[in-house]
Amino acid sequence: MSPQHCETHTLRLSTGKLPGESARKLTDAAISHTRLKMLVIDDHQLVREGLKLLLAQIDPAAVVLEAEALPDGIELCKTHADIDLVLLDLSMPGSYSGNTLDVFASSCPAVKVVVVSATCDAHTVQASLRKGALGFIPKLTDNRSLVQAIRFVLDGGVYVPLEALSTGQAVRPEPQMFNGYVLRSDVPALTQRQMDVLRELLEGKSNKQICRDLNMAMGTVKSHLASIFGALRVGSRTEAIAAAERMGWRTRLLKVM
Repeated sequence: MSPQHCETHTLRLSTGKLPGESARKLTDAAISHTRLKMLVIDDHQLVREGLKLLLAQIDPAAVVLEAEALPDGIELCKTHADIDLVLLDLSMPGSYSGNTLDVFASSCPAVKVVVVSATCDAHTVQASLRKGALGFIPKLTDNRSLVQAIRFVLDGGVYVPLEALSTGQAVRPEPQMFNGYVLRSDVPALTQRQMDVLRELLEGKSNKQICRDLNMAMGTVKSHLASIFGALRVGSRTEAIAAAERMGWRTRLLKVM
């Protein structure tokens, strides 16, 4: 018997395992620990299935749990302490008279949650963010933008939907909540004309082209750009485009406006 075989035999006697078995188990454990685990709470099965397919684009190996009622979702969160993110519908049957997020947050205060809702008015968005949601994604959001929004939150940002910007009402959660390209608490929401300028910016137009296309004076265009940069917390056209791209605004803004 060769020395190599003797060594292997001795290790089996002392540990009961072949060399590499422990390493493989450690590797499997590490993979399991880094694998994303997310929970979808929604009473519609088609919505849950659709979200599961989209979450697979973020991490094909992700573990996606689902619940069709709030109590079931809360129970899953308590059972699975390693959930990375919860996607929560606000409007479910028996959802405590609209206090869905309050009940969830009080039951699972340490869990990161993003609201996915068919309702997307500025008041609802603002209230959800102030209650601790790390994002608000309208259900009408296209697939690409939804995936980008979830990635943005997983990267440490707080996602504010494009619709909340274009309502003319400011969304003002506490400043310390923000850790990415989102609205500051001390700036107003963008006006319709500023959204028009942002659309032109995303199309790669120069200031002169924006002036011509929107029939604006150069000073007005520069003023609108300053407001856009302030809202996105950036300092240049390039950074503004990157911020809009990261939050999934480019596709939606160019499509709907």
